[in-house]
This record gives sequence, structure tokens and C-alpha cells, in this order.
Amino acid sequence: MADAIGAGFSVLAVDDEPNIVSALRRTLRSRGFTVHTALGGAEGLQLLESQSVDVIISDMRMPEMTGAQFLQAARAKLPEAVRILLTGYADITSTIEAVNHGEIFRYLSKPWEDEVLLSVVNDGLERKRLARERDQLLALTKEQNAQLQRHAEELELKVQERTQDLQKASDEIKVAHGRISADFQGTVKVLSTILEQRPGLTGGVSRRVAEKVKNLGPRVGLCNEELQDTIYAALLEDLGKLTFSEQWLTTPLHALNTRDRDEFMKHPLHADGYLMSLQSLRGAGRVLRSLYERWDGKGMPAHLKGDAIPLGARVLRAASEYERLRAGSIETRAFTHQDACNWLKNGSETRFDPKVSAAFVALLNEEANTVPTRTLPVSGLKPGMVLAQDLTAGIGVLLLSKDHLLEEAMIRRLDAFQRRIGKDLQVIVYRSTT
Repeated sequence: MADAIGAGFSVLAVDDEPNIVSALRRTLRSRGFTVHTALGGAEGLQLLESQSVDVIISDMRMPEMTGAQFLQAARAKLPEAVRILLTGYADITSTIEAVNHGEIFRYLSKPWEDEVLLSVVNDGLERKRLARERDQLLALTKEQNAQLQRHAEELELKVQERTQDLQKASDEIKVAHGRISADFQGTVKVLSTILEQRPGLTGGVSRRVAEKVKNLGPRVGLCNEELQDTIYAALLEDLGKLTFSEQWLTTPLHALNTRDRDEFMKHPLHADGYLMSLQSLRGAGRVLRSLYERWDGKGMPAHLKGDAIPLGARVLRAASEYERLRAGSIETRAFTHQDACNWLKNGSETRFDPKVSAAFVALLNEEANTVPTRTLPVSGLKPGMVLAQDLTAGIGVLLLSKDHLLEEAMIRRLDAFQRRIGKDLQVIVYRSTT
């Protein structure tokens, strides 16, 4: 069976001789072409008004309209069609004219050979096949690009939505982490306040030491987690004194006999042991362990010297001794500010890191000229005021931390609290500079 090279293509055969038209129809149909016929140029043009074809085959010499004239007119109607001219004359001039004006693809002499005719038609259609494939590929590419664009837009939308969800979750986690962190810090402060209820442990000292550490640490390179560990260590410095006798706690350190003093100074080791099982406070325990190390290497328990002593422990020792000297917990008398500063200077390069000691004395002198404060009853508080010191109830309860910004609702809660305990609260706030 012959190849159906014409499948999907249509041909218009035009000749004034019916037998020629029949021969063309028979030959072309045998190869799968759809064939339309016309017995003259006028009839062919009329057919093209309603019918599109891929190939037009026309005889040259026809009455009323030559093949050259017909193909020229057909080109105007259907420029993409392959045009083939059949001629039985050796009139080269007429053939050239037809080729030039009608843009004839090929011309064949009559009588023709069917295989030659089919080969010419097939060659002419090859360009149309390529054009069809091109158009199909372009259409497919366009559709695929459109689909890709839609998918990209959908994916981008999903990414944006997911990003928003992740950002929202991240924000919620940050808020929750901040709340947990604040609650944890508050819990440590409350524990510190409870510890100070034992006779001999002056209330508020640990919190004041922690405040000094917070301000001094960054000046000497103590930052981030190491700074936070040292602040916790300051708040929990008295933890290791839980089992000590009241006599030890109510006697200034240097008034104890040598044996008792040596045992007393092991309290940081006890605190380190208590905190060892708490992952969030292990760092604080390590700072406390080195609290009584000395810059000159004559301290305890490991006789560390100089920079071998953790920086947090060096900062904590300076801050702790200053506040406990002021409270009368070390010597038999309470030191003044200037006496305590002189103690720090005199102990530089022996008990204290000289860099830490110098920075701390400078900080203490600056604090003497800081923003003024005032003490107010709860009834005198107003929204927007900021606490200059931690607020405690005097019964082992930390109510609010320093630098807390007061709001109307919190002021009402403070008023209700003091009514319940039957004692008026005195609140120290920063004095407004405006």
C-alpha cells in the first residue's frame, strides 16, 4: 500500500479538461490527500472563497483565465498554499511570467509522471509540515510557559503564606521565650529574696550585687550568656549558706575564727553542688565556685591566678564585696561608699583583677551622679513612671524588678496588694527630667 503522504492535507486541482482533473484527483486521493476540483480559474477562485487548501495545481492554458493569472489571484487569497503549474507548451516566456507573478513553487510539463508529481507536491508540503510542527511547538511551549507561570505564581503565593506562617510562629516563639525567660529571671529573684529572710542575710544585697554585675560586666568584656550566668550567680550567692548556723550568718566574716571562716567560705562550693542538676544554672554554679579565688593566686579552692580565674567570678567578687562591706557582712562595721571604694583600690592586684577594680570604682563614681530618684507611696504613682530599684514587699516577695515601666493596671494591683498585707508600699522611681 502506497504511503499516505497526503494525510491531513487538501489539494485544489484546476483544469478546463475534465479528464485531466479526474486523473489528478485519482492520483492524489491514492496518497491520502483530500482533493477539490474546479473546471477553470473562475470556478477555482470561487471555491477558495469558502475552502482553504494546502496545495493548488493549475493548468497553464485555460479559456478566459490562464493558469498564471489564476495562480496570481489565488496567491492573494491564500498566500500560504503551495502553487504548482502544469503546462503542455514550451512557451518559456509564459512560464517565467507565471513563476514571477504567481510565485509558483514548481512547474511540470504535461503529460506528467505521477511519482514526479507526488514528489513535487510532497516537497512543497514539507515546508508546511515544518511550519505546522513549529506552530504546534510554539503553541505547546506557550501553554507550558503559561502553566509554569501559573505554577510559579501559585508556588510563590504558597511560599509567601508559609513564610508568613513561619514568621508568625517565630514571633510567637520569641514572645513565649521572652515570657519564659522573664519568668525564670523573676523566679531566681524571688528565690534570692526568700534566701535573704534568714537572720544575718541582709535583704536586697543580692539584688544590688546583681545590678552592679549587670552594669559593670559589659565594661570589662563580660557579655551575653556569661554575663547572664554571673547575674544569676549574684542572686544565688547565699544559696550555699542554707545549712549554716544563725551564729555564722549574724557574725561578720572577719570576726569568725579561722576554722569557722574557712568553712564559711566554702558556701560557693555548696551552691555549685545545688545548681549542678539545673542545666540553666550550671554556668552560675561555675562562677560561684571561683568566687573566692584571688588575682594573686592565694585564693580558694583551686588557687587560680590572674586570667585563669573566670571573668564572671572576678566581676562578681568585686561587686559582692562592695555591697557586703556596705551592709556590714564582712567587717565589724558597715563601710561608707568611699571606704568600700578604697577597699577595692587597695585590693587591686591581690584580691581583685586590677582592670575590674578600676572599672568598678569608675562606675560607682558615675552612679553617684546618675538620674535622681524619689520615693513615692502607691497613691502617688502614675502611668509611665519607671522603677529605680526592685520593689519588694518586705516579706520575701519580689513584686517588680528595676526599670519596670508602670501602667495603670499594675498600679491598681499594687494598691490591692498593700491593702491585703496591711502595709503601705514605698516605691522608688526615677525622677522625671522634663
